[in-house]
Amino acid sequence: MISRVPIEVRDANAADLDAVAGLFLQYLAFYEHAADEQRVREFLRARFTSDDTVLLLAEPDGQGPAVGLAQAYRSWSSVSLGPVWVLNDLFVEPAARGTGAGRVLVQAICERAEQAGAIRVSLATAWDNVAAQGLYESEGFARDVSFLHYVKVIGC
Repeated sequence: MISRVPIEVRDANAADLDAVAGLFLQYLAFYEHAADEQRVREFLRARFTSDDTVLLLAEPDGQGPAVGLAQAYRSWSSVSLGPVWVLNDLFVEPAARGTGAGRVLVQAICERAEQAGAIRVSLATAWDNVAAQGLYESEGFARDVSFLHYVKVIGC
């Protein structure tokens, strides 16, 4: 386990591709989703060149190597008539869990969303990911009791 040191968050960029890809592959494995490394790298390269995402890295003492990542996508709410962010990906390496890395990543996404004028940040997590649920709830997220969310997988 990584000792408890201050965790700093920064924007990821194309020069971080190796670090982000390594963390992202672990994230996909956590959710039992096998992925080809080359496909992951292509996906991440596209995120670095687009303006559709905010991708953050967490580093102990701001020194690296990165121990966690968060990725949020900018979207819109038609009902609320405003911008929203979707915290789509949050992952912290097992050895760095308990250091506060996940918390500072969530806080950084929320702060940036607020600065950008978003009216809310939404997210989803697995039913059995109790640790993440506890983190989200302690940061002010609440389970949606107004809407049911549905998913239809297309051609995959």
